Amino acid sequence: MNSTLSAFFRTAPTACLSRASSIRLPALALLLVVFSTAAVHAQSAADAATAATNSLTADSPPWQSFTEAVDAAEKSGKKVLIDIYAPWCGWCRKMQQEVYTQPALKTFLQEHFEIGRLNIDSRDDQLQFKEYTLSSAELAVGLGAEGTPTTVFLASNGDYITRLPGYADEPTFMQVLRYIGSDGFMKYDTLQEFIEQQ
Repeated sequence: MNSTLSAFFRTAPTACLSRASSIRLPALALLLVVFSTAAVHAQSAADAATAATNSLTADSPPWQSFTEAVDAAEKSGKKVLIDIYAPWCGWCRKMQQEVYTQPALKTFLQEHFEIGRLNIDSRDDQLQFKEYTLSSAELAVGLGAEGTPTTVFLASNGDYITRLPGYADEPTFMQVLRYIGSDGFMKYDTLQEFIEQQ
């Protein structure tokens, strides 16, 4: 429970309670339960955010914010890879720890992409993208994320290329990165065609 509210209810003078206010006591008790529950949920959200940060290891690539990645791509001419994640998402953590940490994959990312992350649960922030001002959650949905993890690929000017929903193991993800990073998506209609030509 919020310590200010707790202190208020402990020090509220009982002599001032009239018959009308005694009827309100059950409502006040209900409010206390609601505030206590909200505090627990806030702590759970903080724990989830800590878990998301902890899923990044020393071997993780140098993630940027969405805005930083898009701005960097505009300058470098590289494509943009956006990892849309949720702090509570186990598959997101698995991808961070087992896929993004692979040396060959990290090297390919560094050579061909500006990389950023977007928390699908963040609703209180404000991001500028093209002519829109959106929260991370709104932008994630606008980019086609229906769940996490979702990997979104953008051109260096911010135009949408495609997205990869869900977890992908390292060999599969590397094929997708090559398909997008080498402009294979412009030469071949499908990833499968691209793979068969390699």
